[in-house]
Amino acid sequence: MRPIFYAQKSPKETDREISHRDLARKICADGIVLLENNGILPLKANTVALYGAGARHTAFGGTGSGENNPRHNVNVEEGLNNAGISVTTEKWLCEYDELFARELFSYKKRLKKGMRKVPLGEHMDYAADNPFYLPAGRILTDSDKTDADTAVYVLTRQAGEGADRKDIPGDYYATEDEIMLMRSIAERYKETILVLNVGAVIDLSFLDEIRFSAVILLMQGGMETGNAFADILTGKVNPSGRLADTWAYKYEDYPCADTFSERNPEKFQEDYREGIFVGYRWFDKKAVRPRYRFGYGLSYTSFKTVYSSCQNSNTEISVTAEVTNTGYVPGKEVVMCYLSCPENILVREAKSLAGFKKTRDLDPGESQKITIDFDLTDFAGFDNGRHQFILEHGDYIVYLNDTPAALIDLDADAVTEKTEPLSLSDRNIDFILHDKNQRKIPDGLDRVEIKASDIGCLTHEYKVPGFERSAEIDKIISKLSYKDMSRLLTGRTYFGPFRHRVFGAVGYTTSKLFHKGIDAMPMADGPQGLNLTRVSKKPWHNIYAIPTLPESIRRKNSAISEDSNGKELYYQFCTSWPSETLVAQTWDVECARQLGAATALEMHEYGVVFWLAPAVNIHRNPLCGRNYEYYSEDPYLTGMMAKYTIQGVHEKEGCFPTLKHYAANNLETKRNVSSSNLDERTLREIYLKAFRIALSHEHLEAVMCSYNKINGIYSALNYDLQTKILRNEWGFKGVVMTDWVATGHHESLDELCCKAGTDLIMPGFPHIPSKIMKAYKKGLISGDDIERSARRIIKFALESHTAKN
Repeated sequence: MRPIFYAQKSPKETDREISHRDLARKICADGIVLLENNGILPLKANTVALYGAGARHTAFGGTGSGENNPRHNVNVEEGLNNAGISVTTEKWLCEYDELFARELFSYKKRLKKGMRKVPLGEHMDYAADNPFYLPAGRILTDSDKTDADTAVYVLTRQAGEGADRKDIPGDYYATEDEIMLMRSIAERYKETILVLNVGAVIDLSFLDEIRFSAVILLMQGGMETGNAFADILTGKVNPSGRLADTWAYKYEDYPCADTFSERNPEKFQEDYREGIFVGYRWFDKKAVRPRYRFGYGLSYTSFKTVYSSCQNSNTEISVTAEVTNTGYVPGKEVVMCYLSCPENILVREAKSLAGFKKTRDLDPGESQKITIDFDLTDFAGFDNGRHQFILEHGDYIVYLNDTPAALIDLDADAVTEKTEPLSLSDRNIDFILHDKNQRKIPDGLDRVEIKASDIGCLTHEYKVPGFERSAEIDKIISKLSYKDMSRLLTGRTYFGPFRHRVFGAVGYTTSKLFHKGIDAMPMADGPQGLNLTRVSKKPWHNIYAIPTLPESIRRKNSAISEDSNGKELYYQFCTSWPSETLVAQTWDVECARQLGAATALEMHEYGVVFWLAPAVNIHRNPLCGRNYEYYSEDPYLTGMMAKYTIQGVHEKEGCFPTLKHYAANNLETKRNVSSSNLDERTLREIYLKAFRIALSHEHLEAVMCSYNKINGIYSALNYDLQTKILRNEWGFKGVVMTDWVATGHHESLDELCCKAGTDLIMPGFPHIPSKIMKAYKKGLISGDDIERSARRIIKFALESHTAKN
């Protein structure tokens, strides 16, 4: 078995890198949200005073699976310099670098000492649970004031995999030092711009006491963060980003804030007491006014949206409108369509997102006609008692942004889908009760009439799925014993032997059956782009990398291909894309598609078959450590962004996106033992909906299950999720893989995965095949269970782009 290397031997920047860097910059700029502006922006000055941890130590993405290693990340200071803006605070920034280095050294020393008491397998979780909090920096005095009239302060936060954020100063809240520094800046400069370089919602109560001329939500924008920020600041790009989450006035305004994650007295039980009322659904239902609502964002121009018509073909609805740029500079507008449903039996949200459309860049005075399509049946409510989705009779109000536009009149109740009951725990969940909406039906709106008798009901056949068959699969299977198949169901860890060598691959399917016609498939994290090793030495082809690139290698046109020891180097310069939340803030599915297509090109270039993304878990609470890695609090926006990302990846044959983390994975702390407890309606309407949308009309190759339990049953062993819903109801025919080391502990048993419908155990360890065979011999699993999963894996091994190499 001769190994194949895909990495480049030259460090010279490629045309692909240049093109993808430009795309990353565009997507980042389109997702930046302008929250406040007193008229200072776009910036006219060409000199600014720059302060804050994020000025040079900009957060480009979160930690964990979302990390990646591009050739170069552009920080805020560099972005300003590239735009021709002079920074007058070199002295303060250099002082901060020294402070940062001291604090980081001290932190690493404490962390190393603490890890001596932690088992090896828990080091990542320990580090995540003891994060490095950025120091604020020296507070300004009058003598520190520079010649600039405008100051920019970059407030930065970091989070990631393994632990949730904390509602403490330095994390969710600003520290007293940060507040004093911001105050000292605002008092000494004529104009002060606050830049939020964060991965998720933070507390902004300091805005009530400190005067800022503008507030920009930069988020974590990947490798081109600094350049994209400068594009927005200077007006080269008109801000068109809109919030994908609700930003509350205070943390306690979020549902179940007092029992989320570490605040929960029952450490291993997470009760979703709020039901379907997550994000804006909760704020609308409880009439709680947020600081910034879902979908909010300012522009340098103004727009007028005029409703045109609402038409239907049975339950398929088309809403048209005309958008006009009524301001003085070119810009893009986002039009959102919401639906308010009648309440007869079910208590519903005040309204929910049903569709959206982003215009092209419109010149002043220019108009564009847009059409938003949705199927009314996709917004049926789930009746827990009867295990069915229903559309209740009455008037459905269609909104364009906040304005009622049309009515859909359904003459009688209609059952749109019937399902089998799911296995629920006997845990008594104290659900929060909600009143019905006090709706007033507007007069004078266009009315579309739908008859319930014209609406079909979707029913499902619940059965064990059949075998994946083809002449080639059958031929390979005929040569395999169950012992061989058990090896196929077990992934490979970070050490070989491997046929396809991808430096930094997070895992592979096995190479041990290559002689029987089954090739291995490399896998790479993560949602912000391929997380591969940037520079590596042969033969260390995975987790060992050269930590710091020499300056000669960093230079774009360098032709050096050996290090100082004369060893041959391999280069993999992948794109660091904006975080998924920022991508959602573009409200532009074309951005998502282009990101997916560009990632597929890199998968081909570096030999990656499975890209472990997109991630579609819901922002249930702002303290979830991986919110940056997910799109939104809204399942429709989340599902659509993922759907178009997948479409983009599929533009290259043999590249397989992996939808994750299935399901109800909404916290990080104790994720391996925590149970997400929720009723079937909440599970289906909120936490499964994004998966279902992303899977619709797409032949997706892979789904990754989550670490947590759902109602007391581990996701990997949950037959209801992996077979009844995913395969029987949604028609999924791909591979289900575990998250890394999600099995093999507590009740999450490796050997029972295939019986539930989980095919591939990752990253896999040498003892797992024998566990599978023991379970087979004891009758705990059948030969068909093993073969069914093996056939699925073989199918994609034959279809992967590396199979021809």
